[in-house]
Amino acid sequence: MPSTDKTIVLVHGGFVDGSGWRGVYDELTRDGYRVRIVQNATVSLAGDVAATTSVLDDIDGPVVLVGHSYGGAVITEAGLHDSVTALVYITAFAPDKGESVNSLIATFPQDGPQPPILPPREGYLFLDRAKFHESFAGDLPAADAAFLADSQVPWGLEALGGTIGEAAWRMKPSWYLHVTEDKMIPPAAQTAMAERLGATVLETPGSHAIYVSRPAAVADIIRAAAQ
Repeated sequence: MPSTDKTIVLVHGGFVDGSGWRGVYDELTRDGYRVRIVQNATVSLAGDVAATTSVLDDIDGPVVLVGHSYGGAVITEAGLHDSVTALVYITAFAPDKGESVNSLIATFPQDGPQPPILPPREGYLFLDRAKFHESFAGDLPAADAAFLADSQVPWGLEALGGTIGEAAWRMKPSWYLHVTEDKMIPPAAQTAMAERLGATVLETPGSHAIYVSRPAAVADIIRAAAQ
């Protein structure tokens, strides 16, 4: 049986909300872990860090802080919180001090699949719904991918442009789930970020929506960090 003295806090990425964590939540609570899910507005990085910090303030005891995709930028800043003992990046952005999601995207390989992000509308981004399944959720059934596409959360330009003050991964141990078929964050970029973190890396096949499609694999790396 795992040690369940730690609380797991799950932070979602852009274009989605926290409901996608349900499978991971079920896996971990079945083991006896306390799990909290942050619902971020994804309007600005500062706002999302504040919302995550508010959840952390409400928890007694140590926390494993988990971020998917853009959620990796959020946990990089919010992970400075005293209660956080470990960081887990699920095919996530892992910026350093002074960096943003935008500055990391600028370093990504240009010769692979490109996310079908539409031009901004009133300061927010959406993915092309017709290309959502292939790009974001290729290993989900078509109906599930369509639901995610049709329930997209607007992703604010301030969230992508927000820069990190101090990077928690420079002070705390980190884990990284490398997802080999991700068409949103290229596998090569994932490798580069994980190496810079000095992270313990686990690898799995799957899409960017790995936290929905393979919750057991995601729960496994979280359990490893919690131990």
